[in-house]
Amino acid sequence: MSHNLLNLTGSTEQDILELIELANSFKSGDLNEYRHENLFPDKKVASFFSEPSTRTKLSFEIAACNLGAKFLDFNIENSSIQKGETLEDTIEAMMLMGVDLCILRHPESVIHDLAKKFSSMQFINAGEGSVAHPSQALIDLMTIRESKEAFKDLKITIVGDLDHSRVVSSFLEAIQIVGFKSITFCGHPDLCKSYLDNPIGNFEPELETALQDADVIMALRIQNERLSEKLSISASDYVERYQININSLQVTSPEMILFHPGPVNFGIELHKEVAELENCKVKNQIFNGVGMRMAILTKLFSQA
Repeated sequence: MSHNLLNLTGSTEQDILELIELANSFKSGDLNEYRHENLFPDKKVASFFSEPSTRTKLSFEIAACNLGAKFLDFNIENSSIQKGETLEDTIEAMMLMGVDLCILRHPESVIHDLAKKFSSMQFINAGEGSVAHPSQALIDLMTIRESKEAFKDLKITIVGDLDHSRVVSSFLEAIQIVGFKSITFCGHPDLCKSYLDNPIGNFEPELETALQDADVIMALRIQNERLSEKLSISASDYVERYQININSLQVTSPEMILFHPGPVNFGIELHKEVAELENCKVKNQIFNGVGMRMAILTKLFSQA
């Protein structure tokens, strides 16, 4: 890993496996919580989220606190940005006040220029428009690794609003590094335009065909407002054709695992019943978020 985590470009399989191993090493003896390690009491971490977040923001905060770092939750609503201060000026002020690392979520791809301009500060991309979300991809690989021995043997199906998902962009970047057997993209064609003819995998508009013998299924969030405004399909039709439920999972591999980066719209992407299945790993993803983000912060601080 370089000075920052902006995307997974340049990462090797060994880099990713080492991060997974480091994340797991922070688990307590009974594996149901993460230890407090006072490794970086001199580090100041600021979160700067200009889009809403629960899992990413909280897990980074808990990860930083677990490592002994100071965590500063920057609130845009009460900041000078409301008075017209630019993003650059705000980041510079943070740097001058001694912030070591900024965790940034922004609807535009601004993080790359900021990382170049303020090179004495470190940056983590916590969501960049619909372009990238690298820490989530690493969490997903960590969660797969708990159930599956070899990435290269996996038949993966990704279902939902692919075009607007930063999660799927980073996941594809990550899975190409560690290997896979096949990838199938599935969803309403209006939401998958970039994936109708994608060299990484095949597009399949029929859910049952897409789920056939799948080892890993990733469901992506559907934004309800898009269904009525931009699609030639109603919400009820979407549910009928693309909702993952007990029936639609019958055709998958018996050892299939099911993912969703959250937040889940139960009743849309997933039927509530599937959340109770043992092979639904959504809660594992949330739990692993703390460990992987502890590992990312540890790697970055060790290279600062």
